[in-house]
Amino acid sequence: MDIARAGVEPIVTKFYRQYMQQINDVTYPPGALLVNPDVQDCLYRYFFDSSQNKYLPPPRYQSRILRRLIEEIENSCKDPEEDQVSDHLMEHMGYLSSLPQQDQTEEAQQLRVHSYYPPLPLDEPGVRPVLINEARNLLSRGNNVGLRTWEAALHLAWYLFTQQPGLVNHKHVLELGAGTGLLSLLCAAHLKASSVLATDGLGHVCEGLDNNIRLNQENGILDGCKSPEVRLLDWTNRPAIDELLSEAKKSGMRYDLVIGADITYHPDILRPLAELLGILKDSFPDVVILISAAIRSDTFSQFTAICRDELNFTVREVSCKIPDGMRYCGFFHSVATEIKIVSLER
Repeated sequence: MDIARAGVEPIVTKFYRQYMQQINDVTYPPGALLVNPDVQDCLYRYFFDSSQNKYLPPPRYQSRILRRLIEEIENSCKDPEEDQVSDHLMEHMGYLSSLPQQDQTEEAQQLRVHSYYPPLPLDEPGVRPVLINEARNLLSRGNNVGLRTWEAALHLAWYLFTQQPGLVNHKHVLELGAGTGLLSLLCAAHLKASSVLATDGLGHVCEGLDNNIRLNQENGILDGCKSPEVRLLDWTNRPAIDELLSEAKKSGMRYDLVIGADITYHPDILRPLAELLGILKDSFPDVVILISAAIRSDTFSQFTAICRDELNFTVREVSCKIPDGMRYCGFFHSVATEIKIVSLER
């Protein structure tokens, strides 16, 4: 659904984009706006009516948001005869309250479709989100890391979309450790890459990648675009790497951009990753390599040290600042943990 066509205030559109991404700290519109019956009608249709929006957040999330909305409206009512919470909103709150409470641990394991809106102007109609079916609240353990979208991917998405779209437009893109596929889908759907190869080292993650690509195809997000391809790629498997390079050279294709987000989290994978990046740079000398990571431990500094000291890369940190206020209008993510983007150059 395209809420911008409903003629609402930009703050409502931002609220909607945050809600559909299912972030925790949403920006609620002011109460003076929420008491407007037309705004409440819009909120019900776009935020809570499953007959209008097939990818609504789960009931627990809806309930938390709606309860706060009702409080804001009630606190802003000045004339009891004129100002009130709409029947639709109150009835939906009653419906949500009647549902049995699911165990939170079980709920965290369940895949849900999240809508990631790019940071386009809030009054621009026809903005298409990237749809990702994922377990957003899943804790990172072992093979689970590829089943949710991490902050470093959103940070790199913001950087590519707002600061360097030319790195992707009409270029050949290779993503390492693609996980849910947000970056690969962004490059294909919004930044018009000539080709995108999304790779991951885990078979079940590649299955999820295929499913997310299909989800976006079925909903028209990739209309007029070349869909990403998916490939299993183990960074320690040299024959598989050689096959990837051989296929590219046989087709006369060279990779222009290599990207990876939150792929330096474990000490055991740092050297294989760095060596793979060295091989890619040797094979495609003009390739741009961008790696994004949330700094939770010293593994990222270990990785950059290997790249610099053993593979002769120059490690250059890239500046990416997230704006405040209404200019922060998509790819919402927390920067409470420091996130760095580096370019590896020779």
